[in-house]
Formats: sequence, C-alpha cells, structure tokens
Amino acid sequence: MASTLLRVAGEGTLLRSLVPCVNVIPVRFRVRRKMPKKRNNPFVQRRTDFIKKLVLALVQHERVQTTDWKAQQLKKYAELLVMLSLRRRPPPDLDLIEDGFVLTEEESEQRRLTRRIINRRSKKVILPVPELSEEEYVQRCKEEASNMLLGNEEALEKLYTTLKERYQERYGNFVTVQTIPNPPHSPYPNMAYVELVGNPLPPLPRLPVVQGGNWVIYNRDDYEDDNKTVVKNFFKWMERRKEIKVQKQGKEHKQV
Repeated sequence: MASTLLRVAGEGTLLRSLVPCVNVIPVRFRVRRKMPKKRNNPFVQRRTDFIKKLVLALVQHERVQTTDWKAQQLKKYAELLVMLSLRRRPPPDLDLIEDGFVLTEEESEQRRLTRRIINRRSKKVILPVPELSEEEYVQRCKEEASNMLLGNEEALEKLYTTLKERYQERYGNFVTVQTIPNPPHSPYPNMAYVELVGNPLPPLPRLPVVQGGNWVIYNRDDYEDDNKTVVKNFFKWMERRKEIKVQKQGKEHKQV
C-alpha cells in the first residue's frame, strides 16, 4: 500500500486527481553530494629513506647530482643538518623533527595533541614544548643528526669535526644548488648539482646554454662568433667549387 502511494505521488497522479484544474509536472531535484575528504593511504609509506640517502651522500662526497625537485628538498635537509651540529639552543625546534624527517606545523601539533578532563569534560589540549637544558638539547640534536644520516658513524664524525669547523663562523647558506640547463619540452627531467660551500673538489665545468630550444656548448658570444666563421668558410668553399668547375669546363673546350 505504501509503495503504491509513493509511486502515485511520484508520478503526480494523486495531486492531479485531487485538483484536476492544476497541471503538475514531476521534477526530480539534483542531490548535492558532499565531496569525500582526502585520506592518506595506510598501505603507502608517506616518507621514504631516499632523502636521507641523498643527505648521507652529500656529507660523504660533498657534491651530488639529482633532479631539481629533490635538490630543493636536499638543500633544506642539509642546511638543517649543519645547523644541528652548530646550535646549542633553539632554533631549530626539535619538535618539528621526528626520526630524521622534517614535519609540518599540523603534524607537530598532532604529536602534542592529547585529551584531558577540563570542567568534567574531555577536551583536546596541545601540550607545550618541554624546555631542555643546553646538554640535553645538544644530545637531542646529535640523535636527530644520526637519524638523518641513517646511523652512519663516519659521516656523523665528519659532520661534527670537518664541517663544523668549516662553518663555525657562518650562519646559513651552507649548500648551493646549480641547475643544469634543459631545453623546454625535453624528455629528460630537470637536473641540478648540490654541493657544500667551501668543498675541496675541483670547480664544475662550464655548463651548456639553451638557445633556440637546443643545447649550446659555448657561451652566447662564442656561439655567434663560431657561426660567423662557419658561414665564412662555407662561402669560401662555394667560391672554390665554382673555380674548380670553371677550370674543368675550360679543359674540356681545349680538348674539343
């Protein structure tokens, strides 16, 4: 009975039978659905140790080549790593670092989020950052630096001896990134060199220049000069070819 009434009401015949002078056209309104919230996949690891391996390679070799996007991340991690070896009090804030990874402000607050009973009600409270003494802060910095370097003792020793002495009187800008020119619409990714400032390695060679959508080995002025010499040699070769052709024609006329 209920299903029949619903079907009749949906078709509009019930209201048409009650009020015959009114023409009723059933309209189906569009249902607005809520967009699903973005959720993290629990089966996919959000952060991997690849960035830590790049940091370890940079400390060991002091120059690495990687993609442009990874180079920017590597610079942030390497700058933080050197700061951890130099500083004896914040910044950097250790609550933004977990297991060698840099956290966002939301993730840091989520770590310090807890529930407490306030006025007989359970409420979410963000705990304040605990204050550390100088010795405790230095020890925590060393632990986080070891996590960034995957526990490599040789790299950690180099960080706290060679690199610490090199950057003792420097504040920031310990790492430089030099992008490698890449033509637009290239099938290859954008690459870059990442190196520590003041390293004993030989300087990088002169990188190619992108001109007209192609790689050019020389600088722009050298490239233009080289083009001029090529054009001159081409015209000389054409004139010499004409002279040889005229000489051959003269010899054929003499033989006839």
